[in-house]
Amino acid sequence: MRWKVLLRLLFLAGCLQTATVLWAADNPDVAEETPAQEESPVQDESTALEVSRQLAQYQEMLQSLESDYGPYDSRLSEVLLDTGRYYMSLGQFGSAAAYFERALSITRISDGLYSESQLPILESLIGALKAAGDWGQADDREHLALHIQTRLYEPGSQAYAQAVLAFGEWKIQAVRGNLMQRSALANMRDIDELPGLYQQALGGGMGDSAIEGATDSAVDGTTTPVPSGLRQQTRFDLLYGKAYAEAQLADFALRSVPINLGMPVERYISEYVCRDVVNAQGQVSQSCGMVRRENPQYREYEMQRQLYRDRIQVAVNDLQRSIAEMEALVAADTDLQARNNGAAPARVEELKAMVANINREYRRSVMRW
Repeated sequence: MRWKVLLRLLFLAGCLQTATVLWAADNPDVAEETPAQEESPVQDESTALEVSRQLAQYQEMLQSLESDYGPYDSRLSEVLLDTGRYYMSLGQFGSAAAYFERALSITRISDGLYSESQLPILESLIGALKAAGDWGQADDREHLALHIQTRLYEPGSQAYAQAVLAFGEWKIQAVRGNLMQRSALANMRDIDELPGLYQQALGGGMGDSAIEGATDSAVDGTTTPVPSGLRQQTRFDLLYGKAYAEAQLADFALRSVPINLGMPVERYISEYVCRDVVNAQGQVSQSCGMVRRENPQYREYEMQRQLYRDRIQVAVNDLQRSIAEMEALVAADTDLQARNNGAAPARVEELKAMVANINREYRRSVMRW
């Protein structure tokens, strides 16, 4: 175990050295008072040499372990993680991500694809990828983290709920900033998955019977049964995340109404029609005139209009049911009402304002089509 102690000392020494230089750069007035820090070229060269020495020691240790135990031995993970953390302290996030990625691969090989030991490594990897601005890779690893945790933990448990909350927070952040430069439709497809995830985290399940049960309970005014291991605050956070996602879906449904629905189609049209008519003598002649008949485009127009009305109404109804459940939860828990300076009631009011705005925009929109 001596190499582990040495590794920790090397990592701490490197981080302290780097932190000292960064502090001196951020505090030039203090740095000028120290004669040794007046010679910036020498200082920069010294720092570069120290960084190079630290990285060389990490590489030497990795090569030694690979030579002794092979490239996939679990002992490599700790060295790779410390190397990645050192790169993070230097601000070299891409290099840090590469070391975290290799540590993750080794852990998945040695401990299994669904091992809990890989979760802290995934967290470090995701942090490095986000710091590097590699949003696509970060999104892939967020999906992997959720996939692993939803297999490790039971729906309705605190750990399962925390995993879903973290994933939902990331998805909302990615969509708000359009971090992956995708279309609005592609972003909303991601958001569309969130209400089901939140419902499952609440213990509602994802099967047909669970969905029917959730619908029935919403109609009856009852709330989703929750296992005793789920904290009330966590349950409220899940309901808020679910309601917020539903609000985004309702808003998108409202704003995605095709422009052609604003151009009404007449139900009946008049056409000039000619027919062959046989008279009493057996002679054929044409009889022409204006005929009024149903417009074939009218039925398609009405179907499209009803489709978008239903989409908006379903999204709004889902949102209102979630808000009603949140209100019932807050009303029944005085601690939840007072916690964080009344944050829970404020969030309920925030969602109510969103519903009012969506309904107002919907009424205005319907007037145009």
